[in-house]
Amino acid sequence: MKNKVDLFDRRDCLRKILLGYKEPQSTTVLHERLCAELELENHIPKSTQRDLEALERIGDVRQVKLDSDLRANFWEWAGPGLDLTLLPTEAMTVSAIIDHAARFGLQAPPEMLGKLRKYVDGVMRKGPHRKLEWAKRITTGTRFTVLQPGRSNPDHVARIQDALRYNEPLKVTYLPRDAGGVECVYHLKPLALSYQDSNIYLSAYVLIEEWPEGCAPEPGAKRGKYSSNGPNTQCALMLHRVVAIGESGWEIPEPGNFDVNSPEAQKHLMTIHDNELVELHLRLGVNLHNRLSENPLTADQFMEQTSDGKWELRCTLLDTQGLRLFLLSNADEIEVIEPPVIRAHVREALRRAVSLYADD
Repeated sequence: MKNKVDLFDRRDCLRKILLGYKEPQSTTVLHERLCAELELENHIPKSTQRDLEALERIGDVRQVKLDSDLRANFWEWAGPGLDLTLLPTEAMTVSAIIDHAARFGLQAPPEMLGKLRKYVDGVMRKGPHRKLEWAKRITTGTRFTVLQPGRSNPDHVARIQDALRYNEPLKVTYLPRDAGGVECVYHLKPLALSYQDSNIYLSAYVLIEEWPEGCAPEPGAKRGKYSSNGPNTQCALMLHRVVAIGESGWEIPEPGNFDVNSPEAQKHLMTIHDNELVELHLRLGVNLHNRLSENPLTADQFMEQTSDGKWELRCTLLDTQGLRLFLLSNADEIEVIEPPVIRAHVREALRRAVSLYADD
C-alpha cells in the first residue's frame, strides 16, 4: 500500500473513475475506489472531497444532490471525456481519421468531437517551422461516389451506445422498409453498431414486436431488408428509420458468443450469397491487373500471365454483395471464369444494363 500519491495522479484517477459511471456517485464511493485503484492507505475522505471540488472548478465534474440522501455529496462527470497528449504527427493522423469517418457516414454529435477537433487543430498549428491551413493539406476520399449520410438522430445513437455498455434492453419505435409507412415497436437487445455505406446500422435481437391492429406481416411472409425478421430473431436496423427509443420492461437475453464480424451477423448487414468460401477465377484487363498488383483483392490472391499475354487471377473469398458490386463496377476490365453462379450473375446484370440502352 502507498502512503502518498501526487494530487495530479489522484485527480486523473477520479476523472477515469467517474467516466465509468452512468449515475452520480457519492464522495464515499469515489474515495473507496480511489484508494483501491491507487493502493492508498491513510488517505482521508476530506482530501478526496477537495480533489473533487478542484475538478468541479475547472468544469470536469459536477456536484449534485439526490433526494434519496440529502446529506451526502454526489458527483457526476461533466467534462469532455478526453485526456490526450498528442505529437503533431499523431494529431495529423487523428485529423485524417475524423475526416474519413465523417465522409463515410460516421456523423458523431458536434459536441462529442468538437473539443477533440479543436485540440487536434491546435496541436497542428503549433508547428515551429510552417503555419499552414491544415484543412488544405490533409484529406481522405475514394474514387467512388459517396452517398449523403442517412439522417440518424445523434440522441438515438448515444442511447444505443449506453444500452450496449450497460447491457440494457430497449423499446424501439421503427419505420420498417416496405411496410407502407406503418410504424412498429420492437422490444430488443442491442448487439452492435455498424457504420457502413453512409449509414449506421444496429444489430439486435428482437424478442417482441408490437404492430398496429391488422398490420402485422403474415407468418412466414418475406420481410423488408433492414427490418425485424420476426420475434425471437436477430436482425439489422437502419438508425435513420428509428422514430423513438425508450426503456423496455422485458428481460431480453443476448445470443451467446455474439460477434458482429461473424457470417451469421454479417448476413443481416449485407447480402451473403453463400456461407462457404468460393474459388474466384478472373481474367483481367491491363488497368485492373495493374491496380490489383498494388492493392490485392485478398491476401491469398495469385496472378499469372497466360500464353496469350493475358492475366488471370485466382483467390478465395465469400460470395457477397460487395464482391458482385466490385465485379460489375469493373465489368469492362474483368471476365469471370469461375464460379459459374457468379459468372451467370454478371452476365445477366450486363444484359439488363445493355437493354436499357438498346434504342441508342
